[in-house]
Amino acid sequence: VDPALARELAHESTDKDEKRRLWLMIAKSAAADEHGRKDVVAKVVSVIKDCGTDVLTIEDVLPFLPDFASIDEFKDEICEALSKYSSKIAEYKQQMVECDQTCEELRGEITRLENYDSELRPEARCALTRQLVVHADEAFYVFPSGYVALAGPLAREVAPYLTAPQRERVRRLEADLAAARRARGGDAGRRADRREDLQAELDGFIAAECPLTGHVMVDSVDRGFGGGDDETDVRPLFEAIYSRPARHGLVR
Repeated sequence: VDPALARELAHESTDKDEKRRLWLMIAKSAAADEHGRKDVVAKVVSVIKDCGTDVLTIEDVLPFLPDFASIDEFKDEICEALSKYSSKIAEYKQQMVECDQTCEELRGEITRLENYDSELRPEARCALTRQLVVHADEAFYVFPSGYVALAGPLAREVAPYLTAPQRERVRRLEADLAAARRARGGDAGRRADRREDLQAELDGFIAAECPLTGHVMVDSVDRGFGGGDDETDVRPLFEAIYSRPARHGLVR
């Protein structure tokens, strides 16, 4: 194989994995050159310099070096690799500190939300249907954003943004929850725990965040306002989000 042609082809490769494989083959070929055993280390090191340390490092080619190779011959490359490792370790340590800070902030936010209290006005209306929630014969959700949503309209609004398995799971949970509420007999405590577990999982799908201030609203920006056959009318959503939360019944 012509070494110059091989290097040229390796340089032209745009696939990262392919480029790495080609340069490894070139390095292995350089290390196996019987005509230049005395300078085999220099040849292998030149391959690393030619391809760049972002493709190959000294540890990648160590298996190709002969037993008689002296560490002094590639001392600079080893020192450079150790220096890069030290920088990466420092970077990872900083990322760990930032992750710890983020986790602490999240724990504080969770604690705050667990103790979050809201006062609902008698004229509270569903942000999605404008229906009075106190007169509705179904559950409703109160979000920290200040909006209130009935369970049925909320589930229908969120459903298009769930994956197919998630939508199927929601349907299964709703059916199981309805059956659990009708169940009689047996241990009342266990039935209550079962209903709570089902409701908690269902809430995680449809009420994990406010539909007017979370990812549902963000994902709906490319949906049409018209309400044609292939478009969902999102005008009520935008009308709701630009209304004051107090209109929907929350005292902040």
